[in-house]
Amino acid sequence: MTGKNGKAPSRWYRANLWLHRWASLVATLPFLMLCLTGTVLIFHEEIDAAMGMVPPTPGLSATDRPLAESVDTVLAAHPDEKVALVGIDTNDHPGLLLLATVRNGDTNFDRTTLRFTHLASAKLLDQSGREDGTLTGFLLELHAQWFMGPIGELVGALIALLVLVSLLSGLVVYAPHARRVAFGAFRRGRGPRLVQLDLHNFIGAVVLGWALVVTLTGFLLGFGTLATGLWAQGELGRVQQQFQGAPVDPRHPPVDADGAYRAALAAAPQGWAVTSIFWPGTDYSTGRHYTVLVNGSGLDEKLFRAVLVDAATGKVAATAEMPWYMKAITLSQPLHFGDYGGLPLKLLWTACTWLTLFITGNGAWLWWDRRRSRRRKLTEATA
Repeated sequence: MTGKNGKAPSRWYRANLWLHRWASLVATLPFLMLCLTGTVLIFHEEIDAAMGMVPPTPGLSATDRPLAESVDTVLAAHPDEKVALVGIDTNDHPGLLLLATVRNGDTNFDRTTLRFTHLASAKLLDQSGREDGTLTGFLLELHAQWFMGPIGELVGALIALLVLVSLLSGLVVYAPHARRVAFGAFRRGRGPRLVQLDLHNFIGAVVLGWALVVTLTGFLLGFGTLATGLWAQGELGRVQQQFQGAPVDPRHPPVDADGAYRAALAAAPQGWAVTSIFWPGTDYSTGRHYTVLVNGSGLDEKLFRAVLVDAATGKVAATAEMPWYMKAITLSQPLHFGDYGGLPLKLLWTACTWLTLFITGNGAWLWWDRRRSRRRKLTEATA
């Protein structure tokens, strides 16, 4: 094997060619599945709204009812359940309050039921047709966990690592070609395989930056559940153990959700907002405390702090900040799905995904066509 100058390729080049070929081939089928499901998940908000899985957002109101009224409404309608989490999303779902409930005595968030109320009226919205899950929820479980739970996330991280190796090794393999052939030039009249190879190189170079970002963030997101568990057992766990006390009634704590909201907001930095309230008696709180998540604004919008609020006195017991690895994973999610820049960015993410999908299939075809040609030549020589 020699190059155009008569010299054999270097060992470094051959190693990267081998890595690019086999990392790509091993990851081809699962990566195709990730591209297909990822394309749908880019528009998960629009799809859920169109299918009626999320109630229409009424918008912000100047006369919102207290959070406690929505909680009481849900508990009255479902006396065999308790609230585990209240979510407040003023950006994507203004005017709606999300309440996650579990059976009395249960603490597992995997078994929660999502319910919605109008903040302006504290009325429970109709949940008919929403209990069986959503199409995007099904696809997200396939995309992120391969229906294997946290183990599936690690499998996804391994696939992302293979794709990352393929991209970086492909860059090394492409470098000599880029020095010989002008960028975007196609060698016509020399057979379909060379045209396909030039197309593979051209599109690969165009989407390389995007692909590196999405692959690296996908790799980080594969450790999301593991990192959350480490944080819950580490920083948050130490705070929980330090501030224990006599447990309160998890259905009706002495200090209601509004008291926890005000206490956490007073302890948060200027401009931060309350987004989630974990009830006493859950995995992310204590038997006596609320765990309130407050999110930043601007560049800190995706970052949060956990504020432990005593459900008996309404006082802030402690505050826990996100460790560096949680910050990296949290900031990876909007970059991975392209959901931080509105519809134009989602369309760009979709176009890049389909281009990457093409070069993945195109690369597999190039490998297969080369093997077919070699077998044909060997057969002819033998004959």
